[in-house]
Amino acid sequence: MALVSSEITFFTAEPLMYDSGAGFDYFGPAHLGYLACSVVLIGVLCAAYRRLPSGTAWGSPRRTMQLVIAAIPLAMLASRDVMMYHAGVFDPNWWPLHSCNICELLMLVYALRPNRLCGESLATMGIFGALAALLFPSWSYCPPFTWPSVCGFTEHTLIISFTAMVVTGRDYEPSVKRIWMPLVLFGLYVPAAYAFNKAFDTNFMFLNAPPGGSPLVAVAELFDSAGYIVPLVVVVVACWLALYALWRVLLHRAEQDGSPDYTQEVFESVNGRPSGTTAGED
Repeated sequence: MALVSSEITFFTAEPLMYDSGAGFDYFGPAHLGYLACSVVLIGVLCAAYRRLPSGTAWGSPRRTMQLVIAAIPLAMLASRDVMMYHAGVFDPNWWPLHSCNICELLMLVYALRPNRLCGESLATMGIFGALAALLFPSWSYCPPFTWPSVCGFTEHTLIISFTAMVVTGRDYEPSVKRIWMPLVLFGLYVPAAYAFNKAFDTNFMFLNAPPGGSPLVAVAELFDSAGYIVPLVVVVVACWLALYALWRVLLHRAEQDGSPDYTQEVFESVNGRPSGTTAGED
């Protein structure tokens, strides 16, 4: 069902706008405006987090901020799902099974109990997926000033914000030595998503086809539908490695600024590690 622009309201369910022709262009004024807001929000949240007293025990300001930032994307996701269900268009294509939806859950798990699996996965899979979504939003068929667009940009911005907060705040330090953790999670997710896509004719993680206009279109054009997945995974993992280099730069700057490393303190309090061990020891 395609809607004309005059029929669309701020709270129109996303699937109803798929063929409306009222969306926005990649890197057009609306898109660039959202990206600018995302950059500002990430910077503000990270600066605010770093100014909070150290410590992530229950009730501490940092833990409270983590929980709030983790809860907002899930609340937004739930609101969009309710809108689609109420409109009668909540079919499997719109179920919250994209990798970024998984990362939204990982944020909440980490906020409830900091752990390396969630930390490493957010620092790689979460950041890559959220950044790709912000640059090449798959919801670009929605008018920019509708709830689905607001949620799409805000949810992915908060995934980046949450991860950047705990890393630049020195409460978690990603390590390429632990890349096997997100690789295991990714290795479980991709086959499951592929099987689900085949069973329900969906396209989670864009395993069947890339979003139009994204750089992955060029990759898909070089391979058939079956072979496309292999180079896709290679590209994703290569980007993860680049992210680890970025994290090292950010952590080095934090060290130069004299920001203390609280990683050991966080994991000692959560996991009961004895004094003298570090968060990098597994």
